[in-house]
Parts: sequence; C-alpha cells; structure tokens
Amino acid sequence: MDRERERTRSFGHGRDSFEPLGPECGLVTVGQPLDSPEYLKRLASLLHDRPDVTLRVHTKASRDLEFLEYFPGLRRLSVDLWDLDDIAGLSHLQGGLELLHFGKTKKRFSLRFLDTMPALETLSLVGHSKDFATVGGLSRLTSFALRGITLPDLSALTPLTGLTHFSLLLGGTTKLTQLAALPRLEALSLMRVTRLDDLSILAELPSLRTLSLDWMRNITSLPSLAPLTHLEEVNLETMTGLTEIAAVAAAPALRRLTIAGMPQLDAEAFRCLVGHPCLTELVLHPSLGGVNLKKPVLAAVKQLLPDVVRP
Repeated sequence: MDRERERTRSFGHGRDSFEPLGPECGLVTVGQPLDSPEYLKRLASLLHDRPDVTLRVHTKASRDLEFLEYFPGLRRLSVDLWDLDDIAGLSHLQGGLELLHFGKTKKRFSLRFLDTMPALETLSLVGHSKDFATVGGLSRLTSFALRGITLPDLSALTPLTGLTHFSLLLGGTTKLTQLAALPRLEALSLMRVTRLDDLSILAELPSLRTLSLDWMRNITSLPSLAPLTHLEEVNLETMTGLTEIAAVAAAPALRRLTIAGMPQLDAEAFRCLVGHPCLTELVLHPSLGGVNLKKPVLAAVKQLLPDVVRP
C-alpha cells in the first residue's frame, strides 16, 4: 500500500490495515459490525491526532452510535446507517464535531441533537427535517447540503449569516427567497428539484462565485445575472427547459461555463458569448447517460468561439 497516495482507508473488505494513515488520506470507511472493543480501540488509535480525517460508518456497521465512546476527539463524521435505532451516542463527541453527514435512516429522528454541536462548520442532511429550525442555531456553519427534504421555505437558514456554500438536491422545496438573506453565499447548487419553476432569486445573490443548476425541467428562463459581479463559474446540466443562455452571459466576471445534456440549444444560443470580456472556458460535454449538442451545432459553436470551447 502506498500510504503517500492513499486517500481512503476501507475496512471490511478483506484484511484490514491499521498501519498509520498517510498524509493524503482524508477518509476512513467502516462497513462491518463495530462490536469488538479491541477493534474499536485500534481504529480509534489510527485516527488519533488526525482531525482532518472523516470517519464514515455505513451499511451494517452499527444500529446505534455508542461506538463513538472510543472517538471523543473526532472532528469529522459521516453516518450512513439505514437501520440506525439510537443516536444517543453522539453525546460522546463532547460538542467538538466540525463536519457531519447524517444519511437517510428508516427511523425518523429529531434534529434537536444539533443543539449539542456548536462547532459544526459543514453539515449534510439526507431526508431529515423534523425540528429543522434547530439548524438556525449553528452559528459557525459555512457549508450546508440538503437532500431529499421538502421544506415550506428556507427561513430556518436566515440566521446562518456565515454560510458560504449551499446545496439543495431532490425534495420539493420551491420557495428560495430567503437565500437573499445570506450575505456571504458564494456557491449554490440546485439539483433535481423538479417542482421548482422560478429562479428569479438568483439575481439577488450578489456574492455568488459559482452556480450549478441540474435537471430542473420546469425552469424555462433565468433572470439576468448581470448583478452578480463576482460570479466566475456556471454549470448547467440537463436543463432541458432552457432555450437560451443570454442571462448567464450577462454575468460580467464569468470565466468558465459548462453545459451538459442540453441538445435543445442551437448555435445561435451561443452568440451571446462572443466577445465576453472574461470567458476563457466553454465546456461542452454529455450529461451522465445523455447527449449534448448535435454535431452540426457543436461545429458551429466551435467556429463562433474557437478560443474558449473545451474540449
């Protein structure tokens, strides 16, 4: 094993290695049952003095979180345990957790446990919305991702004035106006929120630097992004309702635009990019399992923008 290049150490796939983690390793994953104190001690020793490494427990590793008793100094935790029955073991972390991914579980849990995690900077929730207002108390949160969650609106986020990254995947949340209350929001990703049909809020997010929109068929237009003077990168994937990109081209600092899986665009749709003062990369490629521009259109776009089209 080349520990200098090892990025992930996996347990439960043959003979487990407890050799010291290399400097490149940022993730330790465990899928086998965590029912041996001796095993847990060895695992905890491996992560000692490595606050930069995330511990991910998944599959059948445990039905509760009592194993965290062996990891009181853990800073980064990812939980993907569908059969999880009890989360009381989170108390062993003594409020020092900085990153948490809480995956979908069969049992419904209240998010009130977040009150015991004042140091959280990065949070990802999959399918958990009970007592969602609790997230408003995470004053240090800078990155927040929601997956498979439907909320009436995003009002719970308004106290999170330090939030810089926000991601919304799946679910039926359609009211996004409270995003304008996040003064430091730099990166926004919206994916497969299929009921969403209005993105006018984008024009009110002047601090944005990157924007990613994916698979939202009911979006047929975008507001002009001219007010977004810091926006440098935009990714549009499988946005089949859009027939023009002039609103994106209006972003004055746009440096990189990626378009994937949007065969409805014709060559004329790209003329708005000609002469853009900052654009250096126009990346055109298929989406996963899909197609992008038709060959004649692609050829015409390469003629229009020979210096920026990639590949």
